Parts: sequence; structure tokens; C-alpha cells
Amino acid sequence: MKKILIVTNMYPSVQKKYAGIFVKNQYEKLNELVGNENVIDIFFMRRTFTSKAGSVLKYITTFFRFIPNYFKKYDVIHLHYFFPLILFVWLYKLCYTKTKLLVTFHGSDINTQVNESNKKMFGFFAKKINYSIPVGKEIQKQIKNKLNLTKGEVLPVGINDKVFYNMPDVKKKYDFIFVGSFFHVKGIDILYKTLEVLDNSISFCVVGKGEPYENKIKELIKKGHNITLKIDQSHEQLRVLYNESKFLFSPSRSEGFPTVTLEAMYCGTPVLTSNIPQFKEQVVEGFNGYTFAIENKETIPTFLKERLCQSEEYSKLKEGALNSFKELSLTKVCSRLLKIYNS
Repeated sequence: MKKILIVTNMYPSVQKKYAGIFVKNQYEKLNELVGNENVIDIFFMRRTFTSKAGSVLKYITTFFRFIPNYFKKYDVIHLHYFFPLILFVWLYKLCYTKTKLLVTFHGSDINTQVNESNKKMFGFFAKKINYSIPVGKEIQKQIKNKLNLTKGEVLPVGINDKVFYNMPDVKKKYDFIFVGSFFHVKGIDILYKTLEVLDNSISFCVVGKGEPYENKIKELIKKGHNITLKIDQSHEQLRVLYNESKFLFSPSRSEGFPTVTLEAMYCGTPVLTSNIPQFKEQVVEGFNGYTFAIENKETIPTFLKERLCQSEEYSKLKEGALNSFKELSLTKVCSRLLKIYNS
């Protein structure tokens, strides 16, 4: 019997109900699949809204909460998100040299936090990693170039096909749906500029929150734009909204291996995304969706209207979406993780 500890700073909380819910889903599915073969524990940071100083205090508090784990012996530690929790696990590895360390890299933990000025320092900590699990091919390139990590494999977090699936009897209410936090990196400014110029014959469902764009979108609704704003939707509610929408619209500037696109595809909703490399790993043009250039913001409204006009193509796109990435169901991903733990 092996003892495995999952360590993460990404986990749902009262203030952030769906932050890192994919880690929670993995943990629960792993325990469902593992039976009596292994013991799988989890340690997660309590997510709260804080200032920068508050974030430092939060990590200090988390370290003191982690201390009891230094008195427990685990065969495998699986870390979700590289820094700064690698510091806790690095200290653990000094005490238990035979413990194997896996790290799932999600995107910003390598794309934005590791750069030319600090990669030597991070490379020192990375030497303790026995197996790397980038969630996408672009991230795999980054960890090889920045941390010289080559042993591992690409493995996304997995989509729960018991939650996200096609509901053929549900009627389409929205032409487009956007799902995500109202951050610049998610292209919220691009979404807003697009909503501003679209006429009210086109219906848009916007799922997310965050100022100042939350109030800006509410102002557009008051002006008569055909927009429905949804906040804090559960995964079950999201499934219905995906099924009620003709296309997912995602104008992100950067991603890890985005799950919102896969959730939509599992519901049979084709995707329209920015042409960044991470989306190009997922979107097959004309099969399950299309990509567009975010640098040409003024052309995006026309691009969306053209997609709606291609009604004869829609059934093909929907079928393509439904047949995409079935190998990335939560059950299959967690089954692979168990094999990695045991290898």
C-alpha cells in the first residue's frame, strides 16, 4: 500500500467557490477509483481575497498548517502549481529522500512566475521533481526550456463527463456564451468591446464576475443590449448554459490547457477562441470550432456574425465538438494518475 499526499494552493473556498475545483474533482475521483490499494490525502491552502501583504501572510499561515505533514511519511507527493508550495515540499524531500515528487504545471506557475532572472533559482528547486505533468504541450515546452525538466508527460486535469454532457432536448437560448473571470488575461476588455458593437439581434450569455467590467456589462444591459449576466454558477448550471448556447466565445491572451473549452465540447457546443498556442492544441478549424486573431479586435464582431450565418455547418461542428477529447474524461485521467503513482 502506498501513501500519497496531494498538495495544492488551488481549491474551492467560501469566497472562491469554484477556484481550483478541478483539483477537488481529481482528489475525489482518485479516492473513488483507488479502493483499498492506496491512501490518498490532500493538503490545500485556504483561498481568500487578500492584498499582496495579505497573500504573504496567507502563505506563512499555510506553512505552519503544513508542518504536521513533516512527521508523516508519504511515498508520493503530488503538487498542483509549482511555486511557492514547492518550498514546502522541497523541505519535506530533504527529510524523506525516497519520497517521489510529481508536479502538475498549470500555466501561470511557469509562464509568468519563472523568467530569465529567476530560472536558476527555480531550477535548483526543480531538481527535486521526479516526474513533471504539464497540462498542455505549450507548457511542456516551457518547463523543458526554463527548468530543464524532461521526465514526465502531458496530462490535462480531466473533464467530469457525469456533469458535462450533451442535453439534446434543451433549446438554444443564446448565440454565444463567455465563461471566465473578468481579468485582462482572459480578454474581458475584448469581450466588452465586442458586446458594445453587437446589435440586440445577437444574444450573449456572460458567466463570471469582477470589477470594473461587471458594472460596465450591467450598463450595456440597461441600454438594451441582448446580454444575460450570470454570476457564481455551479457546474450543473454551467452544463445547462453550455447546452443553451450555440457557441462558446473565449478571447483569452494566455492559458494553461483551458478546461472551459473542453467542458463546452463535452456539451456539444462548438468553440470560437483566440489563436493563442494553447487553444490551437484543442481547436481543429471547421471540425469543433474556429480561432480568431485577438490583435484585430475590430474584426471580431464580424467574425461572430459570420459564424451564425453558417447554419449548414453547425451540425457538423456540434458533432465534431462531441467527438473531441473523450480520452480526457476525469475517470481516464485519474486512472492514468494512479498508474503513475504506482510506477
